[in-house]
Amino acid sequence: MSRIPCALGAVLLALLAALPARADIVSDWADATPKVLAKSPRSQWTHTALLTDLAMFNALNAITPRYQAYGVAPAPVPDASPEAAVASAARVVLGSVPGADHALIDKTYEAALKGVTDAAARAKGVALGRRVALALLTLRSDDSFGRVEPPKVEPAPGIHVLTPEYKQESGVGLTRMKPFGIKDVAAYDPGPPPAVGSALAQRDLAEVKAVGGRVSTVRTGEQSVIALFWNSGEGEDAVAMLKKVAEANKATPLEFARMLVLLDMADLDSRIVYAAIKTKYRYWRPYNALRGDFADAKLRDATWEPLIHTPPNSDYPSGGAVGGGTLATLITAFRGDSAAPLVWVNIALSMTRSWPTAEAMGRELADSRVWSGVHFRNSVDVGYRIGQKVAEEILATQLRPLP
Repeated sequence: MSRIPCALGAVLLALLAALPARADIVSDWADATPKVLAKSPRSQWTHTALLTDLAMFNALNAITPRYQAYGVAPAPVPDASPEAAVASAARVVLGSVPGADHALIDKTYEAALKGVTDAAARAKGVALGRRVALALLTLRSDDSFGRVEPPKVEPAPGIHVLTPEYKQESGVGLTRMKPFGIKDVAAYDPGPPPAVGSALAQRDLAEVKAVGGRVSTVRTGEQSVIALFWNSGEGEDAVAMLKKVAEANKATPLEFARMLVLLDMADLDSRIVYAAIKTKYRYWRPYNALRGDFADAKLRDATWEPLIHTPPNSDYPSGGAVGGGTLATLITAFRGDSAAPLVWVNIALSMTRSWPTAEAMGRELADSRVWSGVHFRNSVDVGYRIGQKVAEEILATQLRPLP
């Protein structure tokens, strides 16, 4: 049997190495991440998902540099296997989390490497992925997930008090975490919420009492559906929608990894921002304002209940509305001029919703917090603007295209 001449063989190997990576190598790990973390501390989920996405991005970007890396840029390894680099990077990050499902990690890892037949490219990819993952874990080694007690505040009109079913506030620990992308958390402080009894506060209280109660003659059937739709589901629901946008735009694995990073980075940084604002102002929820010890005498109603349970943190600003602002801004940027479908499947409810624009989707998410009876209108409007600004800073400063 004749053998391929050395020169021709080298050309063929180079061409094979240049073939595009399998399109789902990133989404495979994005799908596996929530399952891997199912028994890990909930407080680490968003943080770990972001680090995993960052590790995959940095690894792919080192093979074909197109964007600024996050942190210290790794040395380029153009002949590394993308599949091996992504798998190795994700494996190291996910394996570092307490409670991670190591059997599922290994299964996903082995499946990713199964089709990589070039031993040298595979070895280089594995080494590259491990290197970028360890660099990121080192960079964020000071991140803390321990519980933080909020500052003590004496009960008074306008001060948030937990509803009876909760014993402690959530999200306070985020206030001591360093953001991943934005420079200054304090720069996002919108100033204090409206004074109790002011015209704005009275307007918002009357609205949420009428439209946000469990029993409401004002809220429409569609608004009820929307409120329940956005009150359940998991982060992987957003990933599924993002996949459709990426597919419509024929995004490469590197481009899809970048989308995941920017979305998760804006999500985590905006949580850090609104946790700081909530902790500073401790503004009361509609539940407190309508049936608490300092409820407004004219609107007090001891039987009023919101459509959904009041979360265990304060009102101002609305975290859901912040999320709506970041989501609308980022998806608009990712979608560009394409007609990529905006379809969100809420797996928990087996329900699907779609929108013509990302702005319509984001505003719907924000409005749902009033319709569900857990936030005031001003808190929603302020939160939405904060989310937009966080996303704008992330887009302007992180993972920018190389010159």
